[in-house]
Amino acid sequence: MPVQMNPWMISKVVLWILIAIVSTYFLRKNKVTSKIRIYFLVGGVIIFGFIYGVEPNPVSSLRNLFKNIFLQHRLLPAILLVFVILLLVSWWSNKSICGWGCQFGLLQDLLYRVPSRKRKPPIRLSQIIRFFFFVGLILGLIMWKIDWLAFVDPFGIFRWSFSRPVILGMSFVSAVLILSVFIYRPWCHFFCPFGFISWIVEQKSLNKPVINLETCKQCQLCVKACPGNAMEDILHNKKWRSDCFACGACIEACRFHAIQWGK
Repeated sequence: MPVQMNPWMISKVVLWILIAIVSTYFLRKNKVTSKIRIYFLVGGVIIFGFIYGVEPNPVSSLRNLFKNIFLQHRLLPAILLVFVILLLVSWWSNKSICGWGCQFGLLQDLLYRVPSRKRKPPIRLSQIIRFFFFVGLILGLIMWKIDWLAFVDPFGIFRWSFSRPVILGMSFVSAVLILSVFIYRPWCHFFCPFGFISWIVEQKSLNKPVINLETCKQCQLCVKACPGNAMEDILHNKKWRSDCFACGACIEACRFHAIQWGK
């Protein structure tokens, strides 16, 4: 990401904020259906991915922040500002940037709609892998001065190019995209460094799925509809719950209107 934000990049950040506001309104009003969600996914991939391009994106905001701190030993306001804005929006409305604005996340989400036998890996497995991936990114910068994530950066698909060796990046992204048909957002759950930070933040998010225990019938329809493990954790009131990407599937699935998007 450039040191200075140009008007084009600023407009993308502003549009992200607007999308977060609109999606939160739709979720709070129980207006997110599978059909509407697909419209947003397709539009988001086209607009944020192929029209606006790679930069900025949630992952690069964190990577560039780390590179500034650990390699250049300075803190550039533009890079810090983008990261803080994305994190604040994720806190305000549970991971809405990841769920409704991140171009690669939206692409994975769209591929998950392809009919197939779905899998839900346990949160313990995904968090262990993502934690070591996150720590590995920091250690690579501190100890070897290498941003090794650049070699497998999946966002390269939106500029039709990858860092050398090209075969490594292409193979990794291809594997992630194939897995996306069977596992919900594998990059986000297993590898994304921004996703790891926003997962910590979302535990205290202001707007999130809230179950009304008085009207809940314990039918588990929300758990079945949830593409990840978030609703199962929320239903059982776990202290640390799995990633929720604000897809609205749980709200749509509940026949008793026992789930709301709110505080």
